[in-house]
Amino acid sequence: MLTEREVRDAKAEGKTRIFWDGQIRGLGLRVTAKGVKSYILNYRVNGRERRMTLGRASVMSLKAARKQAAEHLEGIRASELDPLEVKQEARERAEQAPTVVDGLDRFFNEFAPNRIKMGRLKKRTAYEYNQQANKYLRPALGKLKIADVKRSDVERMIEPLTGTIRNRVLALTSRLFTQFERWELRPQHSNPAYGIDRAKEEARDRTLDSLELAALSKSLNKFENQHPVSVAVIRFASLTGLRIGEVLSIQWEDINWETGLLVLRDTKTGRRVHHLPEAALNILNDLPHSNRCPWVFSNNGRVATIYRTVWKHFGEITKDAGLENVKLHDLRRSFMTAAAASGVGAHVLRDLLGHKTTAMADRYVRAVGAPVREAREAIGAQTAIKMGLAIEEAEDGEGEGE
Repeated sequence: MLTEREVRDAKAEGKTRIFWDGQIRGLGLRVTAKGVKSYILNYRVNGRERRMTLGRASVMSLKAARKQAAEHLEGIRASELDPLEVKQEARERAEQAPTVVDGLDRFFNEFAPNRIKMGRLKKRTAYEYNQQANKYLRPALGKLKIADVKRSDVERMIEPLTGTIRNRVLALTSRLFTQFERWELRPQHSNPAYGIDRAKEEARDRTLDSLELAALSKSLNKFENQHPVSVAVIRFASLTGLRIGEVLSIQWEDINWETGLLVLRDTKTGRRVHHLPEAALNILNDLPHSNRCPWVFSNNGRVATIYRTVWKHFGEITKDAGLENVKLHDLRRSFMTAAAASGVGAHVLRDLLGHKTTAMADRYVRAVGAPVREAREAIGAQTAIKMGLAIEEAEDGEGEGE
């Protein structure tokens, strides 16, 4: 019977030797000519004699080898399954298991288009997901098996990322692996992105004041001949408070010229109707209208202008205007802030924003100090009068020096 000491002292003596154990039938210690020691198991299944390697003696104890050998022999007696064939099948399954790249291809080529067709996913969102996946997930996780991805792999991927982009990539990773679980490509409730800390984001509050709007307008005039469509998009967005993506999606048939109503077919909150101010209608009326192109804003008369084009031109225009730290979405924020400052209530702002709740509208109302202060002062004065606490204003000249 083998002992730990015999295992330690066993030598090949120039050729491979096998030292058999007397406790577990078929268990042996194989020592190669180079001195490599491994535990093996000889067994018979379906009339054939087979031999399998259990593990290196350098990392496996004799006790562990006996336990594993006994389990294999018991399994053979119970089911007559060949452990070597079972092991080979498991290895083949592991080799054929889908990688993260396979999962991403399935998500973007099959799942996302179906979600878009059902109205459950926006094309723009799917595009942004694909961009993030190509930039971050494919290089960092692509070659790994979906079932093998660990939390440490995701943490390593997002370690260099900060702020909003870190949170977006983390959210996408979580969504993807939740879907992989639904496809039964990894165990349930094993999302490797779960519990990873999100970065703290500071709400952006950049708006354009009257002087900056005047400077922007001057530069828009300057670039009108060079980038006519982008200039029209920027002006239209400034006058309506619509998202740039919503502006670029407008088609001619969406506009009712008599009522000034614009039907937005596909927004973050679904279909909605927007009232256009006269100045915005004038911008649309001045644009070339071709029956060959349904899109209002088009550079070539065939397809809609893309966001990246407007973004690029906006950068040139704001640089010429001397405006710093300005983004396209700041036009919408400026519009809504002006509306809040004019006394528009949260529910009206909600409809202007196209949101389902008043949460964002409340932020704009709170951000505008003067109307809030004036309302507080007016209500306080009225209540003071009712309570007999009002202080009478001094008459002209009262309190002044002789």
